[in-house]
Amino acid sequence: MNIDLREMRSVVTLADHRHFGRAAAALHLSQPALTKQIHKVEDLLGGLVFVREARQVRPTRAGELLIARIRPLLDEAQFAEELFKRALRGEAGRLRIGFGIAALVSGLPDVVHRFRRQFPEVQIVMREMSTAAQIEALENGSLDLGVLRVPVLSQELCSWPLFKDRLVVAVGPGIPVRFKGLKDLARIPFIAISRSASQTLHDHMLRVCRDAGFTPRITQEVSEIHTALNIVRSGACVAVIPNSARALRVPRVRFVETGVASAAIKMGIAIRKSLTQDPMVRRFLSEVRKSYASADAV
Repeated sequence: MNIDLREMRSVVTLADHRHFGRAAAALHLSQPALTKQIHKVEDLLGGLVFVREARQVRPTRAGELLIARIRPLLDEAQFAEELFKRALRGEAGRLRIGFGIAALVSGLPDVVHRFRRQFPEVQIVMREMSTAAQIEALENGSLDLGVLRVPVLSQELCSWPLFKDRLVVAVGPGIPVRFKGLKDLARIPFIAISRSASQTLHDHMLRVCRDAGFTPRITQEVSEIHTALNIVRSGACVAVIPNSARALRVPRVRFVETGVASAAIKMGIAIRKSLTQDPMVRRFLSEVRKSYASADAV
């Protein structure tokens, strides 16, 4: 289209007021300037948009069709401008968040719910991912923020602690109710989260077992904690998993403390250093900090 938004606005305003003087005042223009704009539009379009009468102007038939099409364009342009300004303030846009089961149990869904209510123009995309996968996604820019294990060893990211979790033993119905320590389970089959699914969790489980004085006899590896728990409940086997997995409420599975100090897990939040001044990220971080202020922070 040859006419621009400023000229479109002048056409619609003149159609609404039907008087050059009143329309010019509404547009904060001089009457000659408005008249010049309307003449320019008519020259560009090759015909009259308005009929000039003694005491008023009114749209021609062609002008009425033009104005009917212009109005929604102006409304859309105004909405786009307002949305842009809200985005500059961090009140609109898309926020991509990575998380694991510990984040779900610790209250992340409540934080997201409150943030969405406060800023409905922000589209939040949630992705369940392991810590390693979150770090990779944060580094390559496909994730804006992650709730994961800390500290994060990356030159491109910065992180803050939020709360604590720990590894516990998920015990099936075929395991004795009481045992003195994790080492007592050395001969029991272990179900493990595979290294390809979560290198961090897999390696942590092995470290806790070594600190307890044995190497676990892993008979099966799976990619999901829920799958591991359901295998545990079906037979005489165990799994060393985060305590937050209790929230999955898998029947016939007991959770027992490892008694190993290295079972502790530090959970936190990480973002790209380039996003530390991003207004939307800063708003979300502020909500996160308020929500976790009274939590068992690290």
